[in-house]
Amino acid sequence: MIVELSTELLAPADRVWAAVRRSDTFRHVTKGVLGFRVPGGLPPTLREGESVTGRLMLFHVLPLWRHEIRVESVDDRELVIQTREHGGPLRRWDHRISVRQSMGPRSLYTDRVDIGGGPLAPPTWVFVQVFFRYRQYRWRGLARTLGGR
Repeated sequence: MIVELSTELLAPADRVWAAVRRSDTFRHVTKGVLGFRVPGGLPPTLREGESVTGRLMLFHVLPLWRHEIRVESVDDRELVIQTREHGGPLRRWDHRISVRQSMGPRSLYTDRVDIGGGPLAPPTWVFVQVFFRYRQYRWRGLARTLGGR
């Protein structure tokens, strides 16, 4: 099952892309819904070939399952990052984030996830619809701090 959602951000693509690569941005856009506890913490930036495993925390207090994020590719030219993830009931969570320059100081941010979770895929699809809308709402707020031109 595939979910793809895009939102326009009031910040240039290069600044959004720099933020996409940072772990503190990941924590910011998921804050309030999901936490990701990694022994020793997350690396400051996402790098191709890197793999981290931690515990997902619903609302930052309810432990879910161990989840692995492997950064498959980072394309600084095309502004695309691809992760391969799995854990708990999710056999596959392939997440692609892309950023494209739009008109003026704006950019288009897109989340695309391919979910493979067997019988849990349908309820996961519903969760992803809500969660990615929330993430993109948080991204729009963050983008205002990244500045225009």
